[in-house]
Amino acid sequence: MRMRVLGPVEVEVDGRPLDLGAPKPRRLLAVLALHRGRPVSPETIAEALWGDEPPASHAVTIQGYVSGLRKILEPERAPRGASTVIQTSALGYALRLPLDDIDAARLEAAVRSAGATARTDRDRPWLLAGSPDPADLAAAAELLDEALEAWRGEPYADLVDDPVIAVERSRLHEVRTAAVEIRELIRMQRGDAAAAARRLEAEAAGQPHRERLWLLYAAALVRAERQVDALAALRRLRDALRDELGVDASPAVGALETAILQQRVAPGAAAEPTPALRVAVVDDHPMFRMGMTGLLGSLDGLELVGAAGESATARKLVSRGVDVVLMDLDLAGESGIELTRELMREHPDLKVLVMTMHEDDDHVAGALHAGAAGYLLKSAEADDVLRAIRGVARGELIIGSAVAGAARSRLAGPGDPR
Repeated sequence: MRMRVLGPVEVEVDGRPLDLGAPKPRRLLAVLALHRGRPVSPETIAEALWGDEPPASHAVTIQGYVSGLRKILEPERAPRGASTVIQTSALGYALRLPLDDIDAARLEAAVRSAGATARTDRDRPWLLAGSPDPADLAAAAELLDEALEAWRGEPYADLVDDPVIAVERSRLHEVRTAAVEIRELIRMQRGDAAAAARRLEAEAAGQPHRERLWLLYAAALVRAERQVDALAALRRLRDALRDELGVDASPAVGALETAILQQRVAPGAAAEPTPALRVAVVDDHPMFRMGMTGLLGSLDGLELVGAAGESATARKLVSRGVDVVLMDLDLAGESGIELTRELMREHPDLKVLVMTMHEDDDHVAGALHAGAAGYLLKSAEADDVLRAIRGVARGELIIGSAVAGAARSRLAGPGDPR
């Protein structure tokens, strides 16, 4: 048995569609499918079928609809035999179908599987990461094609709008878009950029703010030898984000524009492995060093060079080749600001990200004037630390929200507080 909810609800057995009868039983079946095997109370079903004005006898009416559906779905079941498809419990009614028999669940599974095969480069999401096996990509594309073909319109089209339905429809639209993105990225990798550009153009037209979709669309245009159109597409994305949402495009958009202008978007090219960022920790507190080295050692894309508790060891670490130093400002009587100034003078390409407990204006401005590229408090979340490391490595100025005001006020004025 196969159930379809990506559009009006349909049930198929052995390739033959079943006649589910009148609209309300169909709607009841859609409600049960929406809850993915969880029991649904008669009150919830009544609200979906009649809104705020269910009939007084709605419980009996629902029982009649369930009985009719059971006969349609299990015609060979004995008159008083237990149903294996729509089951009754003290909590209500539940649809007991394997998730693989519901088209929405198959779409989600296809996206998860294909996403694991066709991973995108972290900083260049228009490229595949590594060198996936062509046979694996072909299998992923076939799986996505089959799942996308099941999309027939608005999910759960039989159900009237309510907050629960709206959330689920929005989620499934997101899953479908992800499926299209992965599918067309694979198509580009296999050399059919023109077809990918056509499909992505249609998708992007309805989603003017979705960066990944527009990045893929622009990359497909380049590979189809339409560089001017690709740059125009990225400009439209920038304008839409700025004018309609009041936000700037991510660094990936600028990176793709630069790659297009430098003719570095090769047809069918997979991303070269991105070199790991070499990171060192300089902090005189052993517990913080231990915790931070453990965190950095577990994160993808980072290589921990070492940790130091004082300036002499820090100098040796940096001399071995470091991209980013996480710098405390108190180093057992030494100044992290002065060490930052010294290291920046001797290693101009080094990036220093301050991590400290100090949030006063003097320390913030002093560190930034010494050459630090970022300033975070030690209370920052792990994700914020990772984003900050990557940001300063790209040349961005990263200031934690807790000290942003101090940074603005002091950097706006003259002087170099030492």
